[in-house]
Amino acid sequence: MHSCNQCRLDSRARHPQFFFGTASVLLFLLLFATLPSVFAQSPQERARQILDNALAELGGQSFLKIHTIKRTGRAYSFYRYNLRGLAVMTLFDEFEELYENKGSNWLPVSRREVYTAKGDYFTLFKNGQGWEVTYLGARPLRDDTLHQYRVTTRRDIFFILRYRRDNPDMYYYYAGTEIVGNTPTHAVDITDGNSETVTVYFRMSDNLPVQQMYIRRDPKTRIPYEEKSIYSKYRKVASVTLPWNIQKQRDGEKIFEFFGRSVEVNSRFGPDVFTLDKKTKILPLMK
Repeated sequence: MHSCNQCRLDSRARHPQFFFGTASVLLFLLLFATLPSVFAQSPQERARQILDNALAELGGQSFLKIHTIKRTGRAYSFYRYNLRGLAVMTLFDEFEELYENKGSNWLPVSRREVYTAKGDYFTLFKNGQGWEVTYLGARPLRDDTLHQYRVTTRRDIFFILRYRRDNPDMYYYYAGTEIVGNTPTHAVDITDGNSETVTVYFRMSDNLPVQQMYIRRDPKTRIPYEEKSIYSKYRKVASVTLPWNIQKQRDGEKIFEFFGRSVEVNSRFGPDVFTLDKKTKILPLMK
């Protein structure tokens, strides 16, 4: 018996690959058993986890409870790569509860975009409706402009995280890693019940969204447009983290850029910020 065991040991000593092969298998099994659970997740679970992490980085419940945001900064608009206009712009945003029975055009958000220091020229978006206001009066925005505004709002990642994240018709899929602006990111495809998809890129270092992209079709011509938003210069305001700089592109061409100078969260606005003055003349719709 001793001689047989000695023969086996001598044989293994003459063939060291036996030991290395066995050790490799054992090492592989050990590593496989101790891999982080993230690698065992499905693409859907991984995508949802990234969204949850992003929400936590933005402030969690504090982000979900934001009532108002006031941004002031420099804004630039572009046409065919040329600067078309610039202004010191103030943006007022208000967030309400989401009600499903308000109709397809209703939105739980309102915005006032002020383009002058006097505040006498601005655009007002109130729950999905809109007017351009000048010293002449308030002119209702065209249907195509309002349609684009509603689509842009509903597909915005910050709107999705606040209002649509838990909707049963939302589908999330982890699309892998990608370098965006020299930044490693996780790509997540978000698809709603209408089969409309927006791809959002979350920075690996902190899970904050740095870019989103989707295809928008003109409701009349059906021409597709690639709409892209780029978010940068994240800073903490009160107990939430928000991007101060925002850039908009269409078909690869920069059309708008905002550089924040100050941001206020949950400031109290007057009741007239998101309403038209009763004395304001309502102008006819521009054709």
